[in-house]
Amino acid sequence: MFKKFDPKVFALGYVALETADIGRTKNHYLETIGMTETAKGDDGSVFLSIGYQHHEIVLRPARQKALLHIGFHLKPDIEIADFAEQVRKFGLPATIKTDSQPGVAKLVEVEGPAGNVFQFYNAIEAPASGFKRTGAAPLRLGHVAVISRECDKLMRFYQDFLGFWYTDDIEGIATFLTCNRDHHVVNLVNAPESRVHHIAFELRESAQHPVAADALRAAGVQVLWGPSRHTAGHNLAGYHYDPDKLMIELYTDMDTFVPELGMHEARPWHEHFPMKPRTWKVNELSSWGAEFSFNLAAG
Repeated sequence: MFKKFDPKVFALGYVALETADIGRTKNHYLETIGMTETAKGDDGSVFLSIGYQHHEIVLRPARQKALLHIGFHLKPDIEIADFAEQVRKFGLPATIKTDSQPGVAKLVEVEGPAGNVFQFYNAIEAPASGFKRTGAAPLRLGHVAVISRECDKLMRFYQDFLGFWYTDDIEGIATFLTCNRDHHVVNLVNAPESRVHHIAFELRESAQHPVAADALRAAGVQVLWGPSRHTAGHNLAGYHYDPDKLMIELYTDMDTFVPELGMHEARPWHEHFPMKPRTWKVNELSSWGAEFSFNLAAG
């Protein structure tokens, strides 16, 4: 039976990463992806915006690449102090922080399973730096995929506490979860590691895929796979590595999930009707049968 949840968050806000070469990595997101720098931190961090809100990507210099934290926008009726208390009752440490980063006046930082750190906030500044028309020029930050050795615990946090809905999985290896009408906002990959698998930006329209691929080529970046249509989510997707070999997905055309019905809105290219959450096989990553020139499953 489909579980009726009421998610505490409604959108993925930002992903913060450590990078070994902040100059080169920042340039990739600014010039090749098409973002704008909105602020700098005292620790050398840079905050990058797609065009409206203060930041969607945070980069901090370090010796090696790593995931720092993931930010989620709380629903407007949830108070920061109340949320922190709920987290503690769930059994996880929660700290309220004020002015800990540019653009966010107040947030709750949560230490989740397997060392995953989350930040939850009610409001983020929207300086409206302007959407670029150079590079891939994405529309928004769409989802993040995380590999975890404690995937079950992480899944319980997302589903049982935050209220995310399950929308699909790939033989239990990758599980897709959402807090809104996107097919997935989070993808959890069960493997003996703890790191980011990929982050995904939505392009403005499907016609933008060749424009983005040409921008990557002009920057000397190889397209790893696609654009091709997935099965789980049915998004048109193309993948490449940023300078830290963190996988970046550029996508359009993702399935729309209807939580009230526990199904995805019907599309002509769906393999099953009604398209309810299901388990796909590992060899069913592409509905077009496009072979992978690299190991997408491992990332």
